[in-house]
Formats: sequence, C-alpha cells, structure tokens
Amino acid sequence: MIRPIKNNESPMEKISHGAGLFTLKEFLTSQECAAYIGGSEETGYEEAAIQTANGSEIAREIRNNDRIVFDDPALAQTLFERARPFLPDVLDQWTLSGFNERFRFYRYVPGQYFKWHKDGFYFKSDDEVSLLTFIIYLNEDYEGGNTEFQWEIIKPSAGMALVFPHAMRHQGAPIASGTKYVLRTDVMYSKSRPPAG
Repeated sequence: MIRPIKNNESPMEKISHGAGLFTLKEFLTSQECAAYIGGSEETGYEEAAIQTANGSEIAREIRNNDRIVFDDPALAQTLFERARPFLPDVLDQWTLSGFNERFRFYRYVPGQYFKWHKDGFYFKSDDEVSLLTFIIYLNEDYEGGNTEFQWEIIKPSAGMALVFPHAMRHQGAPIASGTKYVLRTDVMYSKSRPPAG
C-alpha cells in the first residue's frame, strides 16, 4: 500500500524529554505527511481494538479512534535508516535490530481519544522484541490531541516523531476540532544480531 520514501534532506533535531522519551523534529516532510494521509484515507479506516488477555476487543471506554494495520518491510527499512542515528544502540542487553514491519495509521476525529495505557511488546521471535514505540504525527491542523505522559505533554507537529519505552504510561487526549492523523510502528531489539547495513 505504501511505497518507501526517499531520504529526508531536512535537518532533524532530537529533543530529550527525560526517561527515554524524545522527539525528532522534521522526521517526515510536509509532502510525505500529506501523501500518507491521502493514502490512508483511500485505503479506509476501521474502528480500533485493544489487546486484552482474551485477545483483540473493542473497548470504547479506553479508545474510540479508527486505524489501519498493514505490513510493509520496505517502508520499515527506509524509515529505520532515517531514524537509526538517533536510536539507542543497546537497551538492557538488547541490540538495536530495526523497525517492526507492522505499521498502524491512527485517525482521531472530535471526541475521539486513547485513554491512559502502556503499549504492548511485539515478539518477532524469542530473540527479537519491540522495546520502543515510534509515532509520527502526520498533521497539526486540529485542536486537542496532545500525547500526555505523567510528567510531560507533547504537542504534535506535522512530521515530528515521538519515541518512548513501551512501558511508559501515556494517553492520546481527546480531539476538540479537526482530524488528527498518526503513523505508528515499533523499534525492534535483538539478543543476537545488530541491524544489517
């Protein structure tokens, strides 16, 4: 569905917000963001579920936004190469290995939210697991929709990436007006091998 993007020539700026939380300004260009929004709308969104002990369930009291789930190995490699200089090489004896090939578009319209939660770990194998969430904000022409942590509030800006440990509690605040678009994946770490290249 999504074609790999060309290298971003914009100078990225990494801003640390403490405890492993950081942002990358201008990770995507405005043209790239617009292309992703358009492509996602052409594909079509579905109501987002949450993962529970019983599997995938709709739980509107926790989240009521829409999403698209898709796999794209080429996109994962391209975006990882762009992000790699800013990512931790090692976390708790796990070595950086790449991006999760599974992506999610999230769409929030007025009144939609994703209440306080922690992100789940994605196990590609016994030796490879996701440890960090990687969110890219695709637009900023809306009111509300900040990503809130217990000590920090991140105001989205178009093209900015937000990176943080899965275990960090956060929420997507309700949208007051406009429509918010996000592209999300995970940063993978391996016990045995560094990333190719």
